[in-house]
Amino acid sequence: MGRFAQWRGMVLAQGHRLGDVLRRPDEPADAFEPTGSLNRLDALVEGFAAGQPVRWSLAGQPRPLPGPVDAVAYRIIEESLTNACRYAPGAPVAVRLRYDATGIAIEVRDEGAGPQPSGGGAQGAGRGLLGVRRRTERLGGTLSAGPRAGGGFTVRAALPAPEEMAE
Repeated sequence: MGRFAQWRGMVLAQGHRLGDVLRRPDEPADAFEPTGSLNRLDALVEGFAAGQPVRWSLAGQPRPLPGPVDAVAYRIIEESLTNACRYAPGAPVAVRLRYDATGIAIEVRDEGAGPQPSGGGAQGAGRGLLGVRRRTERLGGTLSAGPRAGGGFTVRAALPAPEEMAE
């Protein structure tokens, strides 16, 4: 299980570096990233659950979201699971989605030990979370991420998608 998590982390890092090499300097980082969708959330969670326990729950009535909101919601979860795998290997992770009349709220929590003193940088300061924060804010949403007292890490996001905007 630990080796799988390390291998997956190395593959993801190589993918980010390859995207940097292929991208023109004036091109946005998201141009090479495949568009995700919450319709594929089961497969995403299954892929990570092979290396660590991940459970997800849903509140409210799911509905189609505008394409950009759907893609950013998926990307927030994907980045959060990637970070949990990298910084809290083997720790349980909970993904919660809540739909309401104004949009969708996302919370991803891991139960890891928290940032390691010699981890090569502050947890949460990587470009992945900064990228999803930027995308979230472009849509008029909010994103917070950080360690919890007593250990673990939480990412929370709220994306606007009023019911009348649904496609």
